[in-house]
Amino acid sequence: MDIKTLLYGITSYLMPFMPYLLQSPVEKAVPADEHAFMWAKHIAKHIMDKLKPNLKQRQSLKDAMQDAADNPFDDDARAAFRLQLRKIIESDDTLAKELSDMWVTMSGQGVGIDLGKELGSAKWLNILNSNDDVLKRLEMVRLLRTGMPPEKIASEFHTDVQYLYRVHSAFSHYGVYGILSGSNIKHWLDNMNMEDHVLRRLEMIRLLRAGTPAETIAKEYNCIKEYIYRLNDRFTKHATIGILTEEDIQRYRALNPKIVRITSFNLHGTHGQSDVQRFKQIATELSANDPEICVYQEVINGAGINETSAQIAALMTKTTGYYYRTHYSYCHLFMDKYPEGVAVSSRYAMKNPQTIDLNKDLIKGLHPLMERFAAAAEVEIYGKRFIFASVHLDHSENPRVRYAQAEKLLKSLDFLYGSAACCTIIAGDFNDVEDSDVITYLKEQGYTDAYRSCHRTGGNTFPSTAPHTRIDYIMVKGIVKIHHAELILKAPSLSDHTGVYAVIE
Repeated sequence: MDIKTLLYGITSYLMPFMPYLLQSPVEKAVPADEHAFMWAKHIAKHIMDKLKPNLKQRQSLKDAMQDAADNPFDDDARAAFRLQLRKIIESDDTLAKELSDMWVTMSGQGVGIDLGKELGSAKWLNILNSNDDVLKRLEMVRLLRTGMPPEKIASEFHTDVQYLYRVHSAFSHYGVYGILSGSNIKHWLDNMNMEDHVLRRLEMIRLLRAGTPAETIAKEYNCIKEYIYRLNDRFTKHATIGILTEEDIQRYRALNPKIVRITSFNLHGTHGQSDVQRFKQIATELSANDPEICVYQEVINGAGINETSAQIAALMTKTTGYYYRTHYSYCHLFMDKYPEGVAVSSRYAMKNPQTIDLNKDLIKGLHPLMERFAAAAEVEIYGKRFIFASVHLDHSENPRVRYAQAEKLLKSLDFLYGSAACCTIIAGDFNDVEDSDVITYLKEQGYTDAYRSCHRTGGNTFPSTAPHTRIDYIMVKGIVKIHHAELILKAPSLSDHTGVYAVIE
């Protein structure tokens, strides 16, 4: 707490009590609510006890306090007392900390009974327009925050406790604007499920941090103040996760079972000026499926174009709230101009990202027509290792080239990541039909065609204008079950390929 706030708070609080604390002979009126006054006086004495050791050493402080006691409502006396108090606090760090801690604790306990020139003998509304609804609501908030029982406040203002709490919440959230006539004093929870325990806990924390005494919040939410402090501490340390219970986690898991969603899509290079809208549409449709893993082919990165898979990942991040990362691997030039490659994208942190060469050391000295690489990475999901790779196999008329590339890919994945992964996923544009050598080889190595495992027929992905052949796949190997698969992103304006989507559990 800054010194200025502390000084104004303490001096304003102590001034009305000076005649009592220093036993000044001036007339001392006791307010109607004697119990509240005596409680406040006790707190003032506690503060004064911290200052008394300085009275013997600082005559100026003693004189200023006596002047304040003789003239408790004089602005000059108040200013002189504040000046002397500042000198002490600035020269004594220990005292400053003790007073600051004390004041913060007192504020949290609702310190602040109404002490006017006659020590609170009359309500402040008595000298104002009693027909002013805004003033009435302010008085309701003030009384609630100073500890008056909510039932008593509601009775005095001829309303109900629920309305009182709504006024209080609106003031806490929006200030005076929230309780103006015509503002409908809306509660932020009004359009949500009021039985949602997480939202209720968040509201309790918000009220506490907005300055509402814990006792007041406890009354509204039928709990004890220690529970509110505990919630606030856990929220400070761990954010929303810290206030979840085991029941909340079970409910979350019921709505979000342990599944992994995978998509594969050939982005078809660049479409020029239409790319911005095209990528936005792609990201919107992908986001609707909340994929954990995305793989892309014909990704452009260069020649004045920002990496296209990263553009889509950024849009998906803004749409879903999950942070999608990308790993891009260059292959060759698209249309002899644009750097084209493949990419993997994940909403989990990627470990050991790799670019795997599918051009050299192929069996029987085979070579692709164009340079080809695979992008691969490892992620951890539900505590399990997942390996995934994006491929765009060669378009050679010789099917043995793609077979050789698949063989090289599996050896490289085994060398780079080992064989202990829960699941390995190879997806992308294979440039080959499902009864080809390359697909047969992958099946022999334990991979399952995700789409075909869920559908006996169909699944053609190329060309998107009138699909008549199937060359895009999601191949899965591991201790998982393929739960669902379908074709997505079918609009020809997006690509000459249709996308593939699979769900495994």
